[in-house]
Amino acid sequence: MADDLANIFIPIEVQKKMSMGSSSSAHSCKISMLWNWYTIDSCFLAKSWHVTSRGMFAGTCIGIFFWVIAYCWFHRFIVEYDNSILDYKIKKYNLECQSCCGNDTNNCCDGDKIIDDKSSSSLSSNKEYKQNLVTDTTNNIKSPGSDLWTPLKNTFSHRWYLSWMNKEKEHIYPNPIEHIGRSGLYLIEWTVSYLIMLMWMYYNGYVIITMILGYFFGQLLFNYTPLTIMPKRDYTTPSC
Repeated sequence: MADDLANIFIPIEVQKKMSMGSSSSAHSCKISMLWNWYTIDSCFLAKSWHVTSRGMFAGTCIGIFFWVIAYCWFHRFIVEYDNSILDYKIKKYNLECQSCCGNDTNNCCDGDKIIDDKSSSSLSSNKEYKQNLVTDTTNNIKSPGSDLWTPLKNTFSHRWYLSWMNKEKEHIYPNPIEHIGRSGLYLIEWTVSYLIMLMWMYYNGYVIITMILGYFFGQLLFNYTPLTIMPKRDYTTPSC
């Protein structure tokens, strides 16, 4: 009887709003800053990413898994892009060096200097020069930890920022277009990394486990790199 009276005296517009409010509260986003195992009604990054079924949540976990794998691929892509720029410029430098040397057999290119064979052979055969070099090198060697502040002071001096002005060494820098491209790639990587961090901060157990697995398989797929490069050697079985 009370419900009938309420339906009579309450306007229809108010009744619609009340019904919409009750239905929306039943399917509102569940967000927690503590560890949780929410599946249905969990939301991520925006209201539009509202999980309303178990199938949608499974699709969310699969998408996050490949999203983290794609992040690992993109990081390796940036590293290889830098290596490709360096390799190209080194080859170009070597070609310019060879063309500079020409057919002159008395001179050879060594880095950013042209070294004369006769002078280098005379220096290498000079015993006094070798002894002085060894003595100076030994005197300049310091035990580990004897000068902890020097590297820190050199870093804070920001000489590395103006290293391109040093003409004593040959520095390889990207051209302006390459530098703009690298900056854009690092911007994308930085943005994606923070979005992944925001996904982690929902503290959803299923999502966190998915991200851990995605990063693990991403490293397996795209981070198989050599620890170092050594010249090839012919290994033979030693005789007893």
